[in-house]
Amino acid sequence: MLSLFKTEKMVKKDEIQGEIPKYSKVTKDVMKIVWPSMVEGFLVALVTMFDGIMVSSIGNNANAAVTITKQPIYFMICFITALNIAITAIVSRRFGAKNQQLVNRTMHEGLKLSALIAIFLSIVIAIFARYFCKWMGATEHTIDYATTYLTIIASGFIFNALRLTINACQRGVGKTKISMWTNLVANVVNIGLNYVLIEGHWGFPQMGIAGAAIATVVGNAVAFTICLFTICRPKGYLRLSFKMLLALDKESLKAIGHILPSTMIDQIFLRIGFILFALIVNYLGDDATYVHGICNDLNSLMFTLADGFSIGTAAVVGHRLGEKRKDLAVIYAKVSMSISFLCAILICLFMLFARKPLISMYSPETEERATMAATIMIIAAFTTLPQNIQWVLTGILRGSGDTKFTATTSLISVTCIRPVVSYVLCYPIGLGVLGAWIGMLVDQTIRLILNVWRFGRRKWLQIQV
Repeated sequence: MLSLFKTEKMVKKDEIQGEIPKYSKVTKDVMKIVWPSMVEGFLVALVTMFDGIMVSSIGNNANAAVTITKQPIYFMICFITALNIAITAIVSRRFGAKNQQLVNRTMHEGLKLSALIAIFLSIVIAIFARYFCKWMGATEHTIDYATTYLTIIASGFIFNALRLTINACQRGVGKTKISMWTNLVANVVNIGLNYVLIEGHWGFPQMGIAGAAIATVVGNAVAFTICLFTICRPKGYLRLSFKMLLALDKESLKAIGHILPSTMIDQIFLRIGFILFALIVNYLGDDATYVHGICNDLNSLMFTLADGFSIGTAAVVGHRLGEKRKDLAVIYAKVSMSISFLCAILICLFMLFARKPLISMYSPETEERATMAATIMIIAAFTTLPQNIQWVLTGILRGSGDTKFTATTSLISVTCIRPVVSYVLCYPIGLGVLGAWIGMLVDQTIRLILNVWRFGRRKWLQIQV
């Protein structure tokens, strides 16, 4: 049993390239970068949950409308996420190689690409917001709420896009606390404005669901302003230069272009799968959409811990690869996975025993909705076990540049298997929204198996970025 904590046993003897640190040292190094990412993700999901709870004060239909808009919003974000995965992978390697100039050149090209993508998507989504909401299954009870919310969010998307790209660069150089603090301030602003704008407190107008959307946009604008300040400091590792913004760095663009197509395909396959999954649920009716929204909020809150590990581990492993220490890349990856699995067990137990009090915060209008949500949360709890490990492995593979494989797994499992299994269980077999969540469990398990196989083959160690 003790051999599990011996780092020198995590790699073969012929793979060792130098001194191997102890398990405690690796854990400390990993957690130094990972814990701020975990807290950041948890805060973002917590605000999303509070948004849902506060919007529920308008009525369950308003909450269902917000759930409907999530997939179009995530569709916008997925393009920025694809860009940021490539940027973090490149920045972490160049940081590990101690090349500050190349790191900053990569950041500037990333910011320009992020702005262009965000402006284009904002215009398209804002113009066709009502059509997107109707396509996602909005009914006559939810269509107006959903259209209003999505239009406002899309209009301010550039703030969110640019802050995410700056944070991706900061994570690449190990500065995960900066991203955490910017999100903390932004979330406080978001929740505060939710309180005053949704129901009209302290002399502010009662704006309902529009107030919730405005609060989110303003929160993102505040976060962007703070992020911008962090790269304007003359002594910072990452430094904004108007000269670099106006120049074209072909070397950095080429590096981003080498990874971006596969990360983009990966994200598109993920998003198509998630949209199909959401459509399957949304067309079950308003009750199913509302219950799914609650469970999805709570599951996302727990998933952010795995996402934090994934983001942090990708940066740590990238640093080791930049240092030309493949043995340490494997060791740091395995230690991260072991910690993540322990967290998954604790999360699973928490979700099982605390699911009813958590669901009650949303004030379900009927006992049937509350019971349905409590049943689904049992499946969601056990889903965290394969989900946590496979997502950390996904982060490792993406961070090393093995994005073609992650795109393939997304196509196989998320785009194909999850929707098919969910549809069959929801409709022909008649399990309703419960069947969709069983489909999610099947998807997470398959991705875990594929990622473990890929990690063990070590091909991700050979990829040049």
